[in-house]
Amino acid sequence: MKRLKTILTIFVLATLPALAQEDLKIGELFGNDYIKKHKATEVMVQGKELKPYDLTLFRSVTFDNGKTLSEKIEKWIETDSRNAYDKEVGRINGKLYYGFFCLPPHKGKNRYLFYRNAALQSDSKDPSLSVVYMEGHATLEQLKTMFK
Repeated sequence: MKRLKTILTIFVLATLPALAQEDLKIGELFGNDYIKKHKATEVMVQGKELKPYDLTLFRSVTFDNGKTLSEKIEKWIETDSRNAYDKEVGRINGKLYYGFFCLPPHKGKNRYLFYRNAALQSDSKDPSLSVVYMEGHATLEQLKTMFK
């Protein structure tokens, strides 16, 4: 019985980070076959390391060659950002180059989404594409200060 409880607890704890993006299309990027199939780098941080930043979850995925996925991921970002209450975007030739979106709070936590497609710069030798999802009690002003 103890073993069953332990296994169930591990399962529940392993699925909690995935639930953070449960209502977002970009949730499909994290912790699944996209990472393996497209040789991407995924980072997930939660817990004590984020406390000084007033965040509870930080997830990012970076594709070394985002050119092949950029159209699909850009559509997901556009879908997820429709309800953003604050946004800052930059476009190159009509395509989303970067976007920072303040999403509606979920379960009492602020949520932020960042997107950058470096391959769109004409002189870029970096064809990477990055998506970052953050949640916690940090305000937009705090995040801007941290990332300056």
